[in-house]
Amino acid sequence: MKKRRQFASDTVADVGLVLEGTYPYVMGGVSAWVDQIIRGLPDVTFALFYIGSKRDLSNKQHYKLPDNVVSLSECYLHERLSRREQRPKRTPIELRAMIYQTLKGFYLAESHDERVDQFWTLLDGLNEAGNKFRFGNLLRNREAWEILHDAYDRFAPDESFIDFFWTVRFLHLPLWNLWQARHQMPPARMYHSVSAGYAGLIGAIAARHHQVPYVITEHGIYTKERIAEISQADWIFETDRTHINYTEGLGKLKRLWINLFMFLGQTAYETAEKIVTLYEGNAHTQIEFGASPPKIEIIPNGIDPSKFDEIYHEQMKRWTRSPEKKYVGFIGRVVPIKDVKTLLRAARSVCERMPEVEFLIAGPYAEDPIYFEECQKIVQLLHIDKKVHFLGMQKIMEVLPKMDVLVLTSISEGLPLVILEGMAAGKPIVATDVGACRELIFGRSSADRALGRSGRITKIMSPRKPRTHLSASCRTRATCSVWDWPGASERSNFTR
Repeated sequence: MKKRRQFASDTVADVGLVLEGTYPYVMGGVSAWVDQIIRGLPDVTFALFYIGSKRDLSNKQHYKLPDNVVSLSECYLHERLSRREQRPKRTPIELRAMIYQTLKGFYLAESHDERVDQFWTLLDGLNEAGNKFRFGNLLRNREAWEILHDAYDRFAPDESFIDFFWTVRFLHLPLWNLWQARHQMPPARMYHSVSAGYAGLIGAIAARHHQVPYVITEHGIYTKERIAEISQADWIFETDRTHINYTEGLGKLKRLWINLFMFLGQTAYETAEKIVTLYEGNAHTQIEFGASPPKIEIIPNGIDPSKFDEIYHEQMKRWTRSPEKKYVGFIGRVVPIKDVKTLLRAARSVCERMPEVEFLIAGPYAEDPIYFEECQKIVQLLHIDKKVHFLGMQKIMEVLPKMDVLVLTSISEGLPLVILEGMAAGKPIVATDVGACRELIFGRSSADRALGRSGRITKIMSPRKPRTHLSASCRTRATCSVWDWPGASERSNFTR
């Protein structure tokens, strides 16, 4: 087994980079972006703080860390607590009273500003208590039980108290594990988190503790993604499951989770000195979730299009030959947020009408093996096992030439690099109407739009109903066929 690199323990990095579920253990657009940033700034030193769900001994680094990475620390949000941590600790009376008074003030606050003040006061109190206060105190102290009762009476009196009780316990576990991991946060001259949420919280805590600047970069809007995920979650009990709209019809237990992530996101935004986002639509969403407009700066993703010249010219030749087999390609992680299941259902419809079409799904599936297994079962149930090929992780320069059309079925995105790369290679795009996909495919400015579209936009989770009113020159069909588009093979302008 290959040994991990050893780091010096006393190095103060230029940048403390806080990463949730990405680099260096997960492949994907954000991880590739992080790797490019680190390698593109060889004179800047980085200390990495990785946040994962559960520790997996089989987990491996997918990226070799450059020499300017001076440390790598890890925190796992759903790590099982030790027996010692589950037992209450005797806490000095005055300190114990202050902690619980502040905790009650936090939960029952009448305004966001009041809640934020109580939040930081609570963290200062927990920091002062040190090892004299454990998670076991929250589990067993009478004061915690009374606060739980008061919160139940105010926020969820119509719900089962047992369900409320266990929801609150599970909701607090990742926060406690993250708080305990603050000592592992490496010292740095500034902190930069690549999302809000848990990464935003610990980034804000570290910056406040060390009195240094803090910056957030968001590709997809973390709060929005968590709301979409929670609204459809089946692990949160609800008496009425008929509603999945994340703005209406949700039970109070789901709202507890949503309120948590909205608070974490807003707290991170308020602490940050600069908030970097990818496109204008993202900025508007961040403002809706509490970001201050003057803090926001838009820096779009970019690529070097010349790297794809050879693939582009080969694609032009392929169009003229009209090959017998045609390939729809998907490049991305096989995970729920990419909605590969909708892609598979669309594949069934397309293959029924166009039997010469096959689907290539290129991307890692180890991140969510259960979801991948479900996708494989869908392929079998739809009888498209000879039409759909799971290729696993592939190098984009090797797999992109095999694809005629590139499809993105995500339910949430930022500004996808894979669309930029596909357009640079001359591939028509079919993408859901998320993130910056509409801007990329149709253009942002009037001059940009005049150059023509580079693909089609569809609704999310809609395998059979692409939008057919996008252009008079686009034939109206019930499938995602794009081979007969006028100008479908024209290279897109992606220097927007």
